Amino acid sequence: MGKETRKATAQLQKLTWKEIRHEVHAVNPELAKIIDEIDPDDRYWLAKVSYPYGSMVMERAVLNLPNKNGQLVPITDSSLDPEIREGLGYNLKSNPVSLALKNTFEIYLPLEDRTIPLSGIITPGTAFGAWRILNPFNTEHPAFIWDMTSGARSVFMLPKITEAKKHMSLKKIYDLTVDTPRSLMGHWEIFRQLAKHPNFREPWEGEILYFSQEWFKNLNDSNWKPFYYYFYDSAWGASELWRNQFMWDLIFSLILKDYEARPSAYIMDTAKYLLYMGVAAFPGLAPAKNDLAGPFKEIQRIYSEEYNLKNYPPIIMQPTLFNPYNQNEPSVYYSLQFPNAVEFKPNSRIRTSTILDLHEIRSLLIRCEQELQSDKFNIKGTSLSNLFNYTKYDYFHNGVDLHAGMRNSAEMPKEDPQLLTTVDGKKYNNFPDTCSFVKGCIRLSHKKSNST
Repeated sequence: MGKETRKATAQLQKLTWKEIRHEVHAVNPELAKIIDEIDPDDRYWLAKVSYPYGSMVMERAVLNLPNKNGQLVPITDSSLDPEIREGLGYNLKSNPVSLALKNTFEIYLPLEDRTIPLSGIITPGTAFGAWRILNPFNTEHPAFIWDMTSGARSVFMLPKITEAKKHMSLKKIYDLTVDTPRSLMGHWEIFRQLAKHPNFREPWEGEILYFSQEWFKNLNDSNWKPFYYYFYDSAWGASELWRNQFMWDLIFSLILKDYEARPSAYIMDTAKYLLYMGVAAFPGLAPAKNDLAGPFKEIQRIYSEEYNLKNYPPIIMQPTLFNPYNQNEPSVYYSLQFPNAVEFKPNSRIRTSTILDLHEIRSLLIRCEQELQSDKFNIKGTSLSNLFNYTKYDYFHNGVDLHAGMRNSAEMPKEDPQLLTTVDGKKYNNFPDTCSFVKGCIRLSHKKSNST
């Protein structure tokens, strides 16, 4: 391969605050300053854990940790140090209170045919996992069945990578065990196996800092209140959607009450999810711009040079939150071919045709815009009332019989050059406008009339 490689491995280091404080300062100076003022002694240990790309950090909400041999095992496994098992197992054996240190992670709901990302990818400096430990009497907060990976899980190559001979060539070079992918969901396993191979040129790992249980034994100590308040504040901000969901659902029901089209449950679920995307409550998908969510620069090189992907750029799509208030942030996409909608009403997956589904979703969102901007629900000043002031929805399909208000998928890169730009900054001319993702695709972008 011409370049010496270093294999990414899973590792666990048990550290004191003094040993890790400089790394926390680099990604979250606010939290680091709070802990510095407390000046905890060595009883308050932390675990810094490195996970190679695609590692299962959690499976069905159970935390996986590396043992002394570098093998990832459940936290209940006897090969782990008993002190580690006890000190990090306080959150129903799920992830302890955590701080992302390096690269990113994704928490998602695994389904048979797709994944549902539960937020944008977790970026360095993000604290999470404190909700239950800071609410000891809240016995209604379950671990549930979430999974979590190092790097993004809900990723795929935008152009088709289904040529059998070219995939077979990669299988031989990188010892892949997976066949040619039949759907977009199959791409991640290929990426993961590529990154694990010794010949992979760019080792990648995500790092998390886990706080041991000792850090949460002083809930009534005034000296520790700023520390606990920080996590309360983080959890409170992250729960905005769930705290307001009843009102959102009620408003959506009132909009539908007099809506003559009587959309299917599938259309309603999708439209509601698109509204949530518009206020950054749920992620859409956007082209990867860097390697934070995975070793995508090297994966793109492999598909360009070794798979020999011709004509189209090896664009990789990843979960991305839409920021309606910052026009420098990227547009995001939702595809009817890669559905992320969370709710599942009876018969919600019954489909007619993609083009008709897209037409119905557009009609329903137009109705939502009219109703929400009429202020009939007295929600002025909320993110929901401001949604359509900042956010524009465009509807794309590559079919020949486009309905009114729809655009041909070939037009997508005209307003979004990221769809033609790889992680290394190389720009391409040809867009894969016949790929499955753009057959029924909705884009959320910023309305140009708003500068704030």
